[in-house]
Amino acid sequence: MTWTETHERLRIIREVEAIAAADMSGAVPWRTEWQRHFDGPDGLVAALRSRWLRMCEAQLDAAQGEDQLHDAHRRLRRTECGVLEILRSVEARGGADLDVLRLAGPRRTSTLLPERARRTPRHGGGAA
Repeated sequence: MTWTETHERLRIIREVEAIAAADMSGAVPWRTEWQRHFDGPDGLVAALRSRWLRMCEAQLDAAQGEDQLHDAHRRLRRTECGVLEILRSVEARGGADLDVLRLAGPRRTSTLLPERARRTPRHGGGAA
């Protein structure tokens, strides 16, 4: 996988996280253009599950006190509530067909990088 493909997958996952947080139905957001990145909604769910597990491993430190660990886990569940609802819905279906939220229209703009102020090049080279 190229660097560009990795960034595009991450952009899509962030878009899915935002849609899932707003929708909260547990349906898997899906655009047909994502097929080449995830090989279908099942692949997207696998990527979401993997991301959730990596986030837990990275952000939950067993060396913390029990209260701190519990608070960190609660914060993580709160920030990822839409994705967790998708994962719960998939688990409840036990391998049956996924509930897919088909998306149409223009996709969201990239949320991967913050907007940057555009600089206009200065010509003339001399100091004023």
